[in-house]
Amino acid sequence: MVKLEKGSYDPIYRLYQSWQYFYPLIAAVLLDEQDGVVYVDDADQPTQAYVEHAFGFAQIFGARVDKFEQELKQYLLHDQPFTPAKVRLYTPHLPDYLMSPEYESLRSERQRFHITDEDFSRVRSADNAVSSDISFDSADASNIALIEKKFGVVNRFWRTPEDFIRKAHTVVVMYQGQMASICYAAAEGDKRVEIDVMTLPDFRNLGLGKHAVMEFVERCLAQSLQPLWDCFTNNSGSMMLCKSTGFVAAHAPYPFFTINKPSPEKSG
Repeated sequence: MVKLEKGSYDPIYRLYQSWQYFYPLIAAVLLDEQDGVVYVDDADQPTQAYVEHAFGFAQIFGARVDKFEQELKQYLLHDQPFTPAKVRLYTPHLPDYLMSPEYESLRSERQRFHITDEDFSRVRSADNAVSSDISFDSADASNIALIEKKFGVVNRFWRTPEDFIRKAHTVVVMYQGQMASICYAAAEGDKRVEIDVMTLPDFRNLGLGKHAVMEFVERCLAQSLQPLWDCFTNNSGSMMLCKSTGFVAAHAPYPFFTINKPSPEKSG
């Protein structure tokens, strides 16, 4: 495996744009919009790549290279020198070794959803009532500190509060004047944005998450951005919310591996 330096990601991004399974969090690393690392099989003529976001989301893509995949096995499952506490590995492309029963405990299942203008318009026209208790806000310099205090998401993926304000397309739902729910882009790449949504415990079961998502999707579509939703298939709340707002499955569920880095006590 060869680690690429920032400034040399363009060929890998072009390769990724043509890949069937595109995740904005991976694209954001390749665009140097968010932090992470990139490894390839060959620095001069790369055909397979591994991208790891600083938050831990990661993906393997490109034409299969046996030597590269074996080196990646050593990196992920044995040496584990990665910086995040855990690697969250998207595997629509599944290396053979991960199919071993030995790693079954690391495996779960996720599904990708997308939305069209037509599907969103249908849902919006059928359910457009907003209570007078509800209003919408965006992120700006006046409220960014409070957003971080309430939700803790400002620096989860984006490098700075300023990046979050400018690039996350944030919708904050205010309920009776209080911040209650948020929907924002965890990342953006190739005009596609990764949805993240959260409702504070005191305001759940009021339908506020749906209002946040609907407003977020409407704003994105108006800017020709394609919202994408990705979640665990056993997360019934997330699955129900995305479908209720007009999202449909982009493809069948895919395997997802969570690889925890050993704690210093265990590794020592």
